[in-house]
Amino acid sequence: MNLEFTPEEQAFRDEVRSFIADNYPAHLADFGMREDMSPEDMLAWHKILGAKGWSVPAWPVEYGGTG
Repeated sequence: MNLEFTPEEQAFRDEVRSFIADNYPAHLADFGMREDMSPEDMLAWHKILGAKGWSVPAWPVEYGGTG
């Protein structure tokens, strides 16, 4: 059984890591758990994810997902 990532999977991992490095609010970097975030910070992060279509990736594009 091959447990290595395919080139497409690795490219997606790289894209996610780059996106988070570029977009995750610096003042939230010290939080270990989502429960530690304020509701305002959680909403701000979800808006960032939503703009990328990653808040609800399984949803259709017309409803804010990636399809």
